[in-house]
Amino acid sequence: MKYFEKSIVEDSYNTNYSNLGVLPERYVTNSKLDSVIIIDDKKSIIVTSTFCKTRRSETPEKWKPGRDTVYNHAVFSNENIDNVKKVLKENYNFQNDIDSTVFLKYDKKTKTYKPISTKKTIKKAEVNSFKSKEEMMYLFVISIAVLASIFIYRKNH
Repeated sequence: MKYFEKSIVEDSYNTNYSNLGVLPERYVTNSKLDSVIIIDDKKSIIVTSTFCKTRRSETPEKWKPGRDTVYNHAVFSNENIDNVKKVLKENYNFQNDIDSTVFLKYDKKTKTYKPISTKKTIKKAEVNSFKSKEEMMYLFVISIAVLASIFIYRKNH
């Protein structure tokens, strides 16, 4: 304490203008996956936006967007987009909904980017006829009634 008082009085080390070790502002950083550009089986480019917010404020603000080349990555080199989205949703913590991410394939011949569409499978529901189930139940009840009446008739005669 005596050295601290001396440094204040003598204004050594610019102590009077120091923040004296005030706790730095804490930031919570989250990434948003904007797009994935698949160059080939071994090389992809991921484009992300980083959102940063202070602990005091709940509104995020865009901070440092980035573009990174990923080599030999099993997830980002896969052209099965449905599988990629599934893995990203389960194992990665991106701030945005992965369904909003744009997936592109680079065509070396034309030197253009083509969107990769997801192959959504439409499940066909088997429609069972309600009438046939109703008829089966009706026949079942009638057959039990007939068997019961035959049993009762034989027991009485």
